[in-house]
Parts: sequence; C-alpha cells; structure tokens
Amino acid sequence: MNILRKSIDGIKGLLSGMTMTLYYFMRFDKVITQQYPENRDRLIIPPRTRTRIALTQDAGTGEYNCNACGICVKACPNGSIAVDRERDPVTKKWKLAKYEYRFDRCTLCGLCVESCKSDGLHMSQQFETAVFSRDELVQILNADYRPPGDKPAVEANPAPAAPAPAQNPVPNPGAPAPNPPGNV
Repeated sequence: MNILRKSIDGIKGLLSGMTMTLYYFMRFDKVITQQYPENRDRLIIPPRTRTRIALTQDAGTGEYNCNACGICVKACPNGSIAVDRERDPVTKKWKLAKYEYRFDRCTLCGLCVESCKSDGLHMSQQFETAVFSRDELVQILNADYRPPGDKPAVEANPAPAAPAPAQNPVPNPGAPAPNPPGNV
C-alpha cells in the first residue's frame, strides 16, 4: 500500500511540473528565461547567489572590516583562504596584511562568510569566473588597500612615453633597391 501511495504522489508531482512548463510554453508574455549574454546590463541575479567571496569595506573610511582573526581560515574545508596579519605599531592590535583567496580550491559553500564575526566577508555578485590561466584564480583580495600616509607604488602622472621610431617608408617600385647592411 505504501508503494502505491508513493507512486501516486510521484505522478502528481510530475503532472504538476509538466502543467507549469506547458503554462509558460503557451504564454509568451510571461517568459522567465533570461537571455545571457545579450542582456548583461539588465541581468537580475538573486541576492542569495553564492559566487566568489569578497572583503567588505567600511563605506566611510574605505578600510576593510576584516580584523585578521583567522576564523574563516579554520572554517574553510578546502584550505582556499590564507590570512597574513601584522601588528599595528600604534595600537598594537592585529591588522590585515594580506588576504589570499584561491578560487580554484573553493567549493562556494559559504562557511567562511557564516563564521566571520566582524562581517569582513560577503558573497559577491560576480559570476563570470572564466579565466585563461590557472594563476589568475589565486587572488589577493586586499591588494587595492593602502593605509593612510603610504605613497602609491606607481606615480599618478607617469612620464610620457618616448615617441616611436620612424617607420621606413614604402619603397617606390621604380626606384633601385637599397643595399642591405653588411653588403658592399
């Protein structure tokens, strides 16, 4: 009797799904399929999408919320996160030196985000993750951060590039060919 009940429930579920599919197939005004990549500018990504992790920044100061406690490193089952920290000479507190994220090892489980007590991590909405080299999957998430007072590594106004050397003009078909260097 139990097998008969499960079979009937399975057929009900199948018919319910097929009815919904047929409904959307017949109503062209209710299309829910998003044509990617043609609609990249108006693509709607659900807020609970699990993609790459990103460091959360304070809106006012621009500093990262990560306090380099290392709980996310311990929570990651694959070892895809490495946190280097250093002591701040003024406050003697730990501060984030380098946050390395290995996307090639990540399973997007979100355990690191859930375990973070300082709200220093979040799942970003970046879903296009195809790269040509495996080295590009290892990222330093705080590479753009400079503490106040540090000078940028690159000058803001670099020197203009030297002009390119003049190209040899196209020879005139009626002119004699010049001797190549080394031939006398």
